[in-house]
Amino acid sequence: MKVVNKIMIGIAVLCLLLCGGILVFALNPDMTSSLAQKLYGNTVDMPPGTEETGEGQTSGNGNISVTLPNGMPGEMNGYVAPSMDQMQIPEDVSGRTGFTPVQPEEQQIPDQEAQNLKETLGSGETGEGLSFSAEEYPYYQMLSENQQSVYRQIYANAQNLTEKFAPEKTVSASDVKIAFEAVIGDHPEMFWLETGYSSKYLVNGQCVEIDLKYNSTADDLESAKQRFDAAAQNLITGADSLDSNYEKEKYVHDALVSAVTYDLTADMNQSAYSALVNGKSVCAGYARAYQYLLQQLGIPCYYCTGYSGGDHAWNIVKLDDGYYNVDVTWDDAAAIRYDYFNKTDADFASTHVRQNLSVYLPACNGTAYRQENTTGAAGTGQPSEAGGATPDPDAGTTPSGGQTDGSVTDPGQQGDGTQEPEQPGSSLSDYINPDPQEPLRYPSGNTAAAAMPEPRADALTDLSSYYEDCRKQLTGLGSGDQHFDNVVPKSLWSTIEQSYHTGAYEQGYVVDVLKNLGMEYFAIQLQLVDIGDGYYRVYHNVVTY
Repeated sequence: MKVVNKIMIGIAVLCLLLCGGILVFALNPDMTSSLAQKLYGNTVDMPPGTEETGEGQTSGNGNISVTLPNGMPGEMNGYVAPSMDQMQIPEDVSGRTGFTPVQPEEQQIPDQEAQNLKETLGSGETGEGLSFSAEEYPYYQMLSENQQSVYRQIYANAQNLTEKFAPEKTVSASDVKIAFEAVIGDHPEMFWLETGYSSKYLVNGQCVEIDLKYNSTADDLESAKQRFDAAAQNLITGADSLDSNYEKEKYVHDALVSAVTYDLTADMNQSAYSALVNGKSVCAGYARAYQYLLQQLGIPCYYCTGYSGGDHAWNIVKLDDGYYNVDVTWDDAAAIRYDYFNKTDADFASTHVRQNLSVYLPACNGTAYRQENTTGAAGTGQPSEAGGATPDPDAGTTPSGGQTDGSVTDPGQQGDGTQEPEQPGSSLSDYINPDPQEPLRYPSGNTAAAAMPEPRADALTDLSSYYEDCRKQLTGLGSGDQHFDNVVPKSLWSTIEQSYHTGAYEQGYVVDVLKNLGMEYFAIQLQLVDIGDGYYRVYHNVVTY
């Protein structure tokens, strides 16, 4: 009997020690990371912004993790996202979208299968030695070192039409998606690469295989390249003889509007090939063709994606005094127009909202070439207010002298001159509460609005309503990579934030969602946007698997 008692006491002591150890590691995430490093070597890279930089915080509980940082890499270059609630899409362009966001097909595999892959699957082309200039390839610059490694691999393997390869560096499935989006954004010339891919990953999220997909042009790529180059050269030759970058930019704009027909059913419509060779495309094809042509003319032009009543793509162009938005798709009307040509972010505030990596492209506040509309300011039906001399749309010449009144357009101003609501910062990390026991304090100017906001029908006014809305939306969307948003009063945000810090959100809605979807793992990134009148819109980027 004494022996049994001693055994029971020993077991109890071991349990207490084990619980104590778990508690120590739970309260000291740095110690947990250090131990993991010693046990497993290099750990999987977290999504950008989650590194220990002091700019964001992460917390994890079992299989459920939450990230409360920037949510995306880099820092926003002055761009302030307008409120989606204030968007007004003109009828004549409503539905003229068609951009397809990257949606990878991801599969979790067991360790044994991963070990077999490690023995048989090579890394293909590593892209070692490749370099990408910041002015021509901005998306590459937004990535972490390991993500840049995957970017180079994807680029190099796509050049050789390699389908399957293993990442050179230890990266997560999220890292691969971000790197793939960056490749698609930077390289319109790779028209044969589909804007989707497949991948395999381990239970810890580490990606072990990437499968690229190619369209039908890959069957005879050399012939397709010849057709593509010939079609592009026809437009480039006409523009190349012009004197200024503005004239060249306008020439290409007019040429594409004349040559391409908007068609949702167009083949390969996410590629520049569909616009330049086939003459039929959607916004993605227009924008990637415009990007490619201006790149060939030496004019920095970026592929920008976001929301305009639907998933949409347009361009950002750099001229000598700054950056401008150009939406060639929406200017393709019965006659060539300039309603969406060389516009500032303020001009686009009611019609275009950047999303994903595009929010880190430069803000568009150029004035010297800001275009007056032929039918009024974009989305307003009113004449635009130029911050400087505005070129005649039909003149095809640089504005004489390029003189301005010396004023600088505030990116926070709307087209009618009123001030946008103050934003809560460029990222959610500005609002991370380091001590959940203390209330979150917002900058002066927001507290009054947070105290007594005007009633709003779509706002969730308490934590239970927030949980129920998250549960309902997520269950309806299904598993995988999903996105949803909701509106909350500013006064409720500190309560919501604390629930993520303490892990209460898990029982609040995540456990039920995972059960409903038949999934085991959950990860989330939150982004907060001030939409004015005492409310925040909370954007949720969620992965369940």
